[in-house]
Amino acid sequence: MLVTFTILGFPFGEVSLVRYAYSQSNQTNSTSNAAAVAGVDLKDIHPSSIPPLKVGSKFEIFATVVNNSPGTIMFTAGACQSPLSAYFNAFNVVVKHTQGCTATSPPFKLGPGKEVTVAGPSSNTIYQAISAGKTRASAIFHYQTENGQAADITKPFVFTIG
Repeated sequence: MLVTFTILGFPFGEVSLVRYAYSQSNQTNSTSNAAAVAGVDLKDIHPSSIPPLKVGSKFEIFATVVNNSPGTIMFTAGACQSPLSAYFNAFNVVVKHTQGCTATSPPFKLGPGKEVTVAGPSSNTIYQAISAGKTRASAIFHYQTENGQAADITKPFVFTIG
């Protein structure tokens, strides 16, 4: 546990922020808050459909990445690739893996003090709601620091499937 905190606490790390009016992400943990002060955070993470998400619906996760670090961050972006994925702690979402597209895009660069909205997962992964209820999940955002060091931030969020 200490090693994980140390990795997320590096000064090179950055924090992504997600801002959406209908987001149900109101939980944070101390590790994410510590990372937010350092530079990148995830906030107000939410599924792509208007709440509540319906059983049987396929969906994506959206987040706004805010770079509060002093340097530029880079991450994959494009029709086939995404730096954002999620892990679901409940049995009411199924994650399916399919053959996705293979096109690549140049890395997206996000300067200090800038923000951008990202969607995930990549084209070879499908999230599908399979039963109603409160769904706990963790969003994972992967990026590179200005010096090319790989980094990520993980943050819990909650949403409802109706």
